[in-house]
Amino acid sequence: MRLDKVPALLLAFLFFIMMVPGLASAAPAVDETVINIYHTNDVHGHAVGNETSIGYARLRTMLKGDESDGRLVFDAGDAFSGTAFANLSDGKSIAALMEQVGYDAITPGNHDFDYGSETLQRLLSDSGINGLAINILKDGQPMFEPYRIFQESGIKIGVIGIATPQTAETADPRDLSGVTFLDGEPLFTSVQSAVNDLRAQNVNAVIVLSSLGTADNAGTSSVDIATGVSGIDLVIDGHSHDTYANGYISYPGYIQGRTPLIVQAGKNFENFGITSLTFDSKKVLTGVNSRLVDAGEASGFSPDKNVAETIIEYEKEQQPIMGEKIAATPVFLNAEQAYIRTGSTNFGQLCTQAMLEDTGADFALVNSGIISGSIPEGPVSFGTLYNAIPYDNLIVTTEMTGAELKTMLNARMLIGESAFPQFAGFEVTARKYLNDEGKSAAVVQTLTKNGKEVADTDRFTVAVIDFIYYGGDGYEFTSPVLEESSTLFSVVADYLNSKSDEELLALSDASNLTLWEETIDTDNVIAKLEANVPEDVHVFLNQTTVVPESVVYPLIGQDRNLVFTINGERPYSFSFNGLRLSVPMNINLSASVSQEPPQGKRTASSADKNAVFLNLARNDALPPDTNISIYVGDVYPPGSLVYLYYYDINRDILPLNESGIEVNQAGNAAFPVNAGVTYLLNSRLLNAATIFENPTAEHPFFLGVAVLVLVFAAWVIFFLITKKGAQKNRKQQ
Repeated sequence: MRLDKVPALLLAFLFFIMMVPGLASAAPAVDETVINIYHTNDVHGHAVGNETSIGYARLRTMLKGDESDGRLVFDAGDAFSGTAFANLSDGKSIAALMEQVGYDAITPGNHDFDYGSETLQRLLSDSGINGLAINILKDGQPMFEPYRIFQESGIKIGVIGIATPQTAETADPRDLSGVTFLDGEPLFTSVQSAVNDLRAQNVNAVIVLSSLGTADNAGTSSVDIATGVSGIDLVIDGHSHDTYANGYISYPGYIQGRTPLIVQAGKNFENFGITSLTFDSKKVLTGVNSRLVDAGEASGFSPDKNVAETIIEYEKEQQPIMGEKIAATPVFLNAEQAYIRTGSTNFGQLCTQAMLEDTGADFALVNSGIISGSIPEGPVSFGTLYNAIPYDNLIVTTEMTGAELKTMLNARMLIGESAFPQFAGFEVTARKYLNDEGKSAAVVQTLTKNGKEVADTDRFTVAVIDFIYYGGDGYEFTSPVLEESSTLFSVVADYLNSKSDEELLALSDASNLTLWEETIDTDNVIAKLEANVPEDVHVFLNQTTVVPESVVYPLIGQDRNLVFTINGERPYSFSFNGLRLSVPMNINLSASVSQEPPQGKRTASSADKNAVFLNLARNDALPPDTNISIYVGDVYPPGSLVYLYYYDINRDILPLNESGIEVNQAGNAAFPVNAGVTYLLNSRLLNAATIFENPTAEHPFFLGVAVLVLVFAAWVIFFLITKKGAQKNRKQQ
């Protein structure tokens, strides 16, 4: 054989092997490297696992069982304060647990400054956890590293920290001495420069660890960073308490392959996230996949022994204080964010009413964010109350004019934000609108004290917490402190102990804030209905509308009412109870409530000139067992009885009850109604056969008099006719 034919024959032989089944071996699998990123955010001191919170001990167990090629553990802020377990040690308990779990880095949230910037730096230094924040300066110098490169299984991952600039507003300014935050264009420029630096160092992925939040009303958001900075592979986010089961990609400006996945795990350790980064054999990032682990899934894992022992040690130290019963409440005290950051709640009123009694001030006011949790009905331990009011704020008094108070309310009534005020000593009606920043806010329409209008020149003493007096949550005060009092915690504890059950229950029966809106904020109403609180949901509307079935659906099966109040000619409220609803439906809120008789209807005005009519003739969409409440207090005093009638198909007035309806202290009469029916309320118990005609404005009894005249005339005519007939008969005889 000629040697020059060998290569050709060898090539043919190899080709034959590849073509014959069983002779060709499978192509070798592409080597992949998977790095799992474990992330938490807004734990707020909820370190101990329970039915709703995962806790650090179970997180550690799951980390130890991870068999990926590498793992990193990050926190996106607000870890060190928020519960008695955290606050009683100034965050040391949380730092110790995070060190045991093995956290690699944290970007500080606004509440991580609750013990001051120096304490925060010491917590991180002592625990060995890297603090990352590109936009925090202290005395003009970086307070933390802007970014850090982590290596796992030969993969280099660059992580950039971004803290929320809102910290400058939401944290106590005394805790931020010398601390400033980059925002806007300087922030974007710094982050882009950091990304470029990391790419120049040949990292295989770039992660932003952010406490900016995804809310569009929070200033610079993580969405802005994701769309405004190029070269980012993943954003691990916090601050806005959002929950994304598989990450967030539906944000405005998302472009597949160009903008990153955003992940966030809610709040209070209800979840944690695992985001898997997959790299090919050339260490090129080929996949980013995320999921959340909730408390239900985590409950299947045993708590890590060492972490659990650390928790027990701190709990033993704190137990004599935490377990002590200090008060009781006969009612659920509501501090759920869906309620307390959108309106007045009984817990907000209780806190501020306690401040009034402690200081003797005219008004009292706190920001909603200072109240961190609800309190269930029953005994209240130190730990329960401390977890609800955890920030050790002192109460101070100062002076304000009526004009200053209105200006402050208009600036801070930001719907859904921690700045939203809770207050006592005055009453507010306000109108919702979108402000220049696109935030849902409210503007004062009336400001009264004990029903009397507050004048701009009136001067008052005002009790507030020191946090907002010194500028927290964007509040501004110009007058000096008159007096410094006790902590909000101790004042509320004393108030709970000094009041009867009846007095505490009364806080749940009235509200000192009415927010009128043009249309139904469906997201807000649904959030309230989905919150597990035993409280009715009240919505105040400037005009009639239709309630979509999406709002009604979460009400079904709940022993709660959804109440819509319409601010018409005569205010009225429709109330729907969840236990009496079987299917969702669109509900029509239109009704005509007036003292003017509906056209074509006979009236009872000649018996009661103050009669009130409810016309539902044009309403064809009310569920069964609908209740209505109508304001009649201007014509029927509280405690008086009114009687209810309806019109049948012949337009006859028929009674619905004979016992009467008592007008309540608010001046309202309540009764069940059906769509398409016209009702009458008056102060007389009428005979169903009684016919009343429409009186004229000039002669309200003209028709009645006319009837009497006609009857008299008929009698006279009859008399004359019969008399004439009698005379004729006598002549014939």
